[in-house]
Amino acid sequence: MSSQLLSWILAGGLAFYLAIVAPVVGLRARNRPQDDTPLPRRLGLVIVELWALAAAALLVVALSPTLTLADVGVKPPTDPAVTYGIAVALPVAMVPIVFFVRWLVKNGGKAPGADAYSALMPRTRGERWLAGGVAVSAGLCEELVYRGLLMGLGLALGLSPLLAAAAAVAVFALGHVYQGRWGFLLSILGGIAFTGIYLRTGSLIAPIVVHVIVDIRSLVLTPRPERVAA
Repeated sequence: MSSQLLSWILAGGLAFYLAIVAPVVGLRARNRPQDDTPLPRRLGLVIVELWALAAAALLVVALSPTLTLADVGVKPPTDPAVTYGIAVALPVAMVPIVFFVRWLVKNGGKAPGADAYSALMPRTRGERWLAGGVAVSAGLCEELVYRGLLMGLGLALGLSPLLAAAAAVAVFALGHVYQGRWGFLLSILGGIAFTGIYLRTGSLIAPIVVHVIVDIRSLVLTPRPERVAA
């Protein structure tokens, strides 16, 4: 069996898992009674799954004689000024958002989209470090898999950049359908934004930076309402 065929088989299995298996498993977990799994273990399992998906994506590239790391966005940006501008400007822009969300929660409100990730919200310092690990892992691994590999495969199959991008956003959104209606809608908007940045810069660097910062804001820098009430 040729390495090219092995690459396509693995790519097909990975795409099937992302588009079908992961959404079904997520929905079943959401509909089950309250999960008693300790939060550190739950966060650790999320990190392991993310890196396993990234490893599978890199293996697809390694086995393919035609697909390269550059084809999946692992390369310097074509427009460094935009990339580094985003890397500097976004953290600055997030500061007032973080303060607003913290003020909102402390005054009895709810952070936008909080229901989507409430089960992973940390309570202790150790859990916050693990949640930070989830945020960084999601930014790196999901961008490599959903933006880099899926779009690269779509282009290799002859899809236009627009269709390849739309397919990747659709699979990305399906992977977050377990987060409920608002989480699903936010994942669509996020997927479109990350994809637009990727297409604009030609590299995964800027989408990864944006994704990590957004997830850190959601998981680490947003206080739990229960803790504030206590």
